[in-house]
Formats: sequence, C-alpha cells, structure tokens
Amino acid sequence: MNTIDAMKAWRPALAAGLLTLAVGSAWATGPGMPSAHAAMPPAAVPGGPAGDEARAERMVEHLARGLDLQPAQREQLRALAQGASTDLRALREEGRALRAERHRLLAAVTLDEAALETLRQRELAHHDRLSARMQRFMLDVARVLTPEQRQRWAERLQRRGEHRHGGHHPDGYAHPAGR
Repeated sequence: MNTIDAMKAWRPALAAGLLTLAVGSAWATGPGMPSAHAAMPPAAVPGGPAGDEARAERMVEHLARGLDLQPAQREQLRALAQGASTDLRALREEGRALRAERHRLLAAVTLDEAALETLRQRELAHHDRLSARMQRFMLDVARVLTPEQRQRWAERLQRRGEHRHGGHHPDGYAHPAGR
C-alpha cells in the first residue's frame, strides 16, 4: 500500500475522531456561543443542573432529527444526555481552571517553563478525559438506535464533518476565503 492509499484508508477514522472531538469540545465549553443560549431562561443558563437539563434536551432534539425515534428511545437518549451533560459540566469547570492557570503562568513576571509544561500535560489528560466521555456517550447513543437509524446518524455526522472540514455547505455553497 503506498502512502496515498494509506492516508485514504485512515480518512474515515480520522474524520470520525475529529468530529467526536469537535462535538465534545463544543458541548463541553458551555456558554462560549452566546447565540446558542440567548433564548434560554436564566434558570437554564449552562453551568448548573438546570443548564445540564436544558443542554441534554437540546442534544436529544438534535439527535432525533431525521431518525424517527420511538418514545422509549427518546427517554433513553434523554437519560444518556443528562448523564453526559452532568459529567461534561465538571470537565468544563476543570477546563476553566486550567485556562486560568495558564493565563496566570503566562502573565507572571518570570516565565516558569517547567510549570507550563506540567500544565500542558494536565491539559492533555483533561482533553483525553473529555474525548473518552464523548466517545462513551456516542457509543451509548449508538446502542439505543436501530441499525437503520445508526446508518442515517452516521451519514448525517459525515455530512456535518464534510461541511465543517471541507468548507462547503451540503447544498454546494462554498464559504468565502478565510472562514
């Protein structure tokens, strides 16, 4: 197998991994996107149990699009999303603390390279926990879906990944340069 064939063989796995990380990062960062939370009542602001519940409900509604879920499947997905959201809240808080520590270390009068390297290692471990939790959530979701629903979900994830990483909308519209 030549290098190009080897690269092509890894593309689907790489795309799935990147999508998992992107979804996980977007879900785990919390209120970084004001438009996603602008219409939420104050009690449902992300960051607490009410925010977890609202986030879980949005995730179920997002997953349900085009999958023709049965009521029992919706309930199972709601429970899975609630658990993931609660776990991800703790990871978001940990990530905030790590970023605050990085800012503190970078703003210090004297740079402590050893402390920054230690922090980098802690950030890698944090990212690994985040990725593992998102992977577990996706596997749990896949177990709830029928094979046909999983196929539609996988196709949707692939289109979304192509849209994000290929720079083109599914309808063929290309993003302007630099986006």
